[in-house]
Amino acid sequence: MNAPFVSADIGGTNARLAWVRPRADDGIEVLAQRHYLCAAHPSLREILADFMGDAGAPDALAIAVAGIVDGDVVVSRNVPWPIDLADLRAAGFAQVAAVNDFVAVAHAWQCMDDADTLLLTPGVAAPAEPGTSLLLGPGTGLGGALRVIRDGRALVLPCEPQQVSLAPGNLRELAVLAHWMGEGAGHVGVGHAVSGPGLSNLYRALCAIDGLAPRWTSSDEVVAAADAGTDAQAGEAVAMFCGMLGSVVGDLAMVTSATRVFVAGGVPAKIRRWLLDSAFAQRMADKDVMRPMLERIPVRLIENPDVGVIGAASWFLQRNANG
Repeated sequence: MNAPFVSADIGGTNARLAWVRPRADDGIEVLAQRHYLCAAHPSLREILADFMGDAGAPDALAIAVAGIVDGDVVVSRNVPWPIDLADLRAAGFAQVAAVNDFVAVAHAWQCMDDADTLLLTPGVAAPAEPGTSLLLGPGTGLGGALRVIRDGRALVLPCEPQQVSLAPGNLRELAVLAHWMGEGAGHVGVGHAVSGPGLSNLYRALCAIDGLAPRWTSSDEVVAAADAGTDAQAGEAVAMFCGMLGSVVGDLAMVTSATRVFVAGGVPAKIRRWLLDSAFAQRMADKDVMRPMLERIPVRLIENPDVGVIGAASWFLQRNANG
C-alpha cells in the first residue's frame, strides 16, 4: 500500500489526525495533520469529516485509541463518545482498523532514536542486544505496552498498568493514599496518581492534608503554578508525581524483564524539567537487591508529537502485510 491514508490517535482528551504514507525505508511520512479536543465534538465521525473536508474518504483509516478493541467496537473509559468501526466504514472508508494506543506507540520505532527522545537516566547507555522494551504513557489514564524482540521479529503486547495497586514510597505518599481511602476509595490504582487527572488528584489531596483550599483544578494549572514557584503544594504534587512514576517504571521493568523503557504522553512532556531534577531515576532503581540491574536500564522520554499517528500507521501496514 503506497497511497496516502488517514491515521488517527484518539485519547481521552485529544485527537490527532494525519494524512500519512509509507516511506521507502519502512518508516511513515506525515504529510499533514490537525489536532482536536475530543469534548468539543460529538463524535469521531464528525472530526473525520472536518479533517478531510472536500477530499473525501481515502481507502484506509488506521486508529490508535485509548481503549480495548473488541471486533468493531472500542471499549474505553476515557474516550467521550462511542467508536464503532462499522459506522466509520459506512462513512466511506474501504478499510478501517483500530488498535490500543500504546500498542500503536510500540510500533512507532522510528520515534525512539536519540534525536526524538530525552534520556531521563543520565549516563545509562542502551544495551547492545535487542530485548524487551517497556512503553508507558501518563495521559488521561496510564497506558502501557511491551515490545519483545524474538528471532529478529517484534511482538507487541498490550498491558494495563493504571489498575495496578498504588504503593506509596514515603510517609507523605502514604498520607495521600490514606486520604483517598478515607474518602471511600476501595481500590486506588496507579493511574489515580500517575496520569493527567492524577496530577490534580495529588494536588488536591496535599491541600486537604495541609488544611488548605486548592487554588487550581486542572493539571495544566498545577504545572504552571509549580513552574512559577507560587504554590508549594503544586510543586510538591509535581515532584511526587515524578517520584511515583519512577517507582512504577522500576516495578514494571522488573516484572517484564525490560532492558529499555520509553515514556510517552502529554503529561511527561510538560514536566520534562521536573523529571530530570526529581527523584525519578533514584526511585526507579530503589528496589533493594535489584538496584544494580535497574541502574543499567535506560529510560527515554519520547518527544516526537507524531508518535501516535506514526504508530497507528505502522501497525496498520504491518497488519496488512501479515494478512
